[in-house]
Amino acid sequence: MIDSDDVLPILPRELTTISDEVRHVPAPAIPQIAAPYAARLADPDSDAELVSEWMNLPHLAEAWEYDWPPERWRLYLKAQLAGTFSRPFITSRKGEQIGYIELYRAAKDSIATRYDADPYDLGMHAAIADTKLVNRGIAPLIMPKLLADLFAAEPQCRRVMFDPDHRNLGARRLVEYVGCTFLGEHQMSNRRMALYVFPRTPDDI
Repeated sequence: MIDSDDVLPILPRELTTISDEVRHVPAPAIPQIAAPYAARLADPDSDAELVSEWMNLPHLAEAWEYDWPPERWRLYLKAQLAGTFSRPFITSRKGEQIGYIELYRAAKDSIATRYDADPYDLGMHAAIADTKLVNRGIAPLIMPKLLADLFAAEPQCRRVMFDPDHRNLGARRLVEYVGCTFLGEHQMSNRRMALYVFPRTPDDI
């Protein structure tokens, strides 16, 4: 068990060799999602146990492969908040916590090696943890609103990127449903991903 608060895990997808232009781009903003939904920054100390519980649910353990114990989640959340690469969020509906989202700077991520990344591009990983809402049509309802909110909060962002595992048909159907453009399958160091882009305008693909 890790017992030192000073030991933070390396975020495995964060690029270490980037330009100063990319390095100076700030962390993703907190999305202001229209009611009845909301998002807040995850707190490593008070949320790690909850996120760990969520990520050990069968549907999320399979999709994310982040079925870690709370202590590892606490350090992982702290590592995100310590830099400008990514931000973890807890999402809620009508005041009830329902899921977890990570927003990250795509130009600082390993996917930047697979497309022509702009410094302000965002990437998103999203999980609905409330099993009462899984496969109930909530994600297709929320996603267009969330994308609009992200562009409103990030005026310089041209694209939002998605990179599900190529076998994750549910995630692929979702991003295709909301209008993402497929940029092909790409072999990464530990998986094969399906890369998608949602542009601010058609010229931003």
